[in-house]
Amino acid sequence: MICKVCAQDMKPVVLLEHVSAENDILRCPECKITFVHPQPTSDQLTAYYNGMYKNLTVAFNQEQLDRARFSMKGYMKSLDWTETDRQDRTFLDLGGGLGYYSKAAIDYGLNPILVEKDPVSVDFARNHLSLSNIIEKDLDDFFENASDQYDVVFFRHVIEHVTEPRKVIHGISKILKADGILIIETDNNAGIEILFNKGSRKFYMDLYKSNFKNVSFLNLLFKRPFALDPPRHLFGFRMKNLCQLLESNDLLPFIKDHYRLGHPFYWPNIATPKLSTSIRAFKRLKFKAGIIHLAKYLNLYFRKVLQSFGFSSGLCIYARKTSS
Repeated sequence: MICKVCAQDMKPVVLLEHVSAENDILRCPECKITFVHPQPTSDQLTAYYNGMYKNLTVAFNQEQLDRARFSMKGYMKSLDWTETDRQDRTFLDLGGGLGYYSKAAIDYGLNPILVEKDPVSVDFARNHLSLSNIIEKDLDDFFENASDQYDVVFFRHVIEHVTEPRKVIHGISKILKADGILIIETDNNAGIEILFNKGSRKFYMDLYKSNFKNVSFLNLLFKRPFALDPPRHLFGFRMKNLCQLLESNDLLPFIKDHYRLGHPFYWPNIATPKLSTSIRAFKRLKFKAGIIHLAKYLNLYFRKVLQSFGFSSGLCIYARKTSS
C-alpha cells in the first residue's frame, strides 16, 4: 500500500478493527499518519456532506459569528499584520462551510472568497451572511479549474475530511501567491488531552466502543486513533507529518501551535473553567458545586501541561509559500 501522505510503500499497522470489517483505522509506520481504510466512496461522502445542515434549523447565530471574529483577531495577531498589511488581501476560505469565518475576515480588511460545495451552506452564506464571492465547487473541481492565486488560504479543520490530502496540499500550493500564507488547522492525532476532558472523552469512548473491537481507555491512550470517525474524519495528523507534507509542497511552516480544547481563539466555543466560579460556589455554601468547578479548573492546568508537550487536541500551522 502506498501512503497518501508520505508516498512511501508501506505495510500499515492496524490500530482498531471495525466491528463490521470495514473502515478499519490504520497507521503508516513511516510517517505515522493515521487513516481510515478502505476510504468511503465519493457517493458516500456526497450523501454525508451535501445538505448536512438540512435537518437543522439553519439560522443566523450572532454568538457563532462573534466567536469567528474573535478567532480571526487571533490569527491576525499571530501573523503580526497591521491594518495596512491586511487591506484588500484575498482570503480563500477553502471548504468554509456556513461562511462565518469568511464574514469575520471582512472586519479585518480582507477580501474573502468562500469555496464550499454543500448547497445548504452556500445558501446560508449568501442569504444570511450576505457573502457574494462564493465558489460552489468541491475541492477537486476547484483545483482543476483554478486560475487565480491568493494571498491567504484558510483551511480550518478540513484536511482530515478529504480522501487525498497530498493532492489537496499540492493544489493549495499551486494557488498561493509567492510568499502567500496558508493557515491550516486539524485535530492532533497524538493528542491524548482529548481523553482528559469529560465531554470529549465520553464522545470518543462511546464512538469507538460502538464501532470498533477491543476498545478501552488504556487502548485509546496508547494507540491514539484520534480523531478518526468515518465517514467524517478520514486522516489523523501529527505536527511532524503535517509539516513534512507542507514542506514537500513548497510550504514552509513558520508558526506551529498546539492548542487545547477551549483555547481562547482556536477553540472558543468551549468554555474555559474559572477559579472564580468555584470560589462563588463555596461562598454560597454549595460545596459539591464548588468541588466540581475546582476539579475542572485544576484539570485545565493539567491539559495545559499536555499541550506544552505536544499532546493537545488541536494543531495550527502557519506556512509561507517559498516559490512562485
